[in-house]
Amino acid sequence: MKEGLLASSLADGHFGSSTVTAYAAWQRCCGFKGADANGIPGAESLKKLAARRGFTVTA
Repeated sequence: MKEGLLASSLADGHFGSSTVTAYAAWQRCCGFKGADANGIPGAESLKKLAARRGFTVTA
């Protein structure tokens, strides 16, 4: 289930600019646009990621 949006060398546990860029790409893949695809996880995009990657999001 690798999306290929973030180089493995950058997957270091820090939510920096490369992660924001990769997450924005994920959001666009999910159909989000504009401010909803800014790279900051929102509830809906995070739920979609959770469903794809097998984890649970709770409020």
